[in-house]
Amino acid sequence: MEVDTIDKLTSHSVYDYDGNEKTPLYAKNDNDKTVLKLIIGFCMVFCIGLLIILLIHIHYGPHQLVPHGNVASDDAQCSKYGTDMLKIGGNAVDAAITTALCNSVVLPHLSGLGGNGVMIIYDHRTGIGKTIDFGAAYSLNSSIGVPGFLIGLYYANMKYGILPWKTLVEPSINLAKTGIIVTKSLRDSIIELSTTKLIKDKNLKDWSDTVLNVSRDQVIAVPNGLIDTLTLIYRHGPIEFYKEMSKELELYLKPDDVTGYQPFILPMLKQNIMNYSILTSNKGTGGPILIDILSKINNTNNMDTVSLLNGIKNLSVDWSAENAGLQVSTTDVFDLYVTIISGLGSVFGSRILTKSGYILNNALDLNYKHQYINQTARIPSLHLPFIAVETGKICGRRLISGSADVRDGVEILLSMLKTDPQDIFNVNNIPRFRLNYSDIKIEYPNKFPNKIKELFVKSGYHISEAPLPYPTSNVVQKVGDISIAFSDIRGSGKSITI
Repeated sequence: MEVDTIDKLTSHSVYDYDGNEKTPLYAKNDNDKTVLKLIIGFCMVFCIGLLIILLIHIHYGPHQLVPHGNVASDDAQCSKYGTDMLKIGGNAVDAAITTALCNSVVLPHLSGLGGNGVMIIYDHRTGIGKTIDFGAAYSLNSSIGVPGFLIGLYYANMKYGILPWKTLVEPSINLAKTGIIVTKSLRDSIIELSTTKLIKDKNLKDWSDTVLNVSRDQVIAVPNGLIDTLTLIYRHGPIEFYKEMSKELELYLKPDDVTGYQPFILPMLKQNIMNYSILTSNKGTGGPILIDILSKINNTNNMDTVSLLNGIKNLSVDWSAENAGLQVSTTDVFDLYVTIISGLGSVFGSRILTKSGYILNNALDLNYKHQYINQTARIPSLHLPFIAVETGKICGRRLISGSADVRDGVEILLSMLKTDPQDIFNVNNIPRFRLNYSDIKIEYPNKFPNKIKELFVKSGYHISEAPLPYPTSNVVQKVGDISIAFSDIRGSGKSITI
């Protein structure tokens, strides 16, 4: 090192007169020290404040690289309520429950407190998942089953959720007090029932007339009694609600069957196909049917539409029923994935609107071949929640979706598996079909491919148009830390990513 450089390093500008090295915050006198202390204090306060602001932004602000979560459903407001739960520290289970409850208020012809459903919860980090079966149970009536919708959601919250039950119910009460928007789905469904004169119940007829008296996208009041019922559920929980239900519905359902209802907790089913593990619900739902269909596809290695159709047709399942319902997909920052299917059976279920403001299911009407066994048995449904996980890749592609009917669900699943991740939105525009023995009901007949129509006819099937509303399937896709969510164009929903 040069002499002049050494002199600079050892000069009094660097070293004190006693030969000790000066500190970076060296001060000659008390005034300088006071100023330095003020500067240090200001910097510390500034840095702490900046850290707090950054943490708040990370937790509540819009995502940058790693999203906090997704909610995809059939209603924009309900999706927002779901993401609100994620923002205040809830997980995907809390978000799904909040959204499903909200949907039951906004779209009462497709889901509600008098209905049933199934949910799968999957922890991608541990690879552990469960089925929560809250399907309708047998009782006195030959048409109506004991509703499991509310107790199923409550159990999921108690077992797997984070936020208090009241926090999840409150948004639906607020929405009910404000009123709901008349959707195309609701209006079309009422017109269809009115045309065929299938509404016999006075309560339902009066409320339906109210809906038809206003135009689409206008706000109407919810059915009488619903706000009080939701308030009861908010204050006292589902147990008290089921006690009240057992009294109100004693002409339809055995009181002990209502108050004794419990959801089933079962393992998820799994089937591998096309480098994906397909996770779905257990017995009594569309899950085992999906597994059977996928097994046949694996054996034939043929995924064309006619082969799929024949594979569905050859299963020993009653395909005459028209299962309807709603589907919700949610994810969170913990890589917890949830998909819920809920419904009343067919559109408007039993077409009975209770004085408590909810519509009863007609689960047995859709399964007339099944006889009463006992209260613990479930009435079979075609509900199909599913999650697809790319095998061999921890951060590979993951798909969360489902359908109220396995026939629609298997079509959207295979469509997504065959579609490149960057083109996932294209599956939203693919028309689907519904098999009913030798009859095939197709969506968007003008858009449905003519070549496939011709193949159907050559195979001996009769083609007709599927009735409205078309079933919906809402989707969340994750690849690495990047997620995409979208709601089905067949519904009125909106997905939200935060």
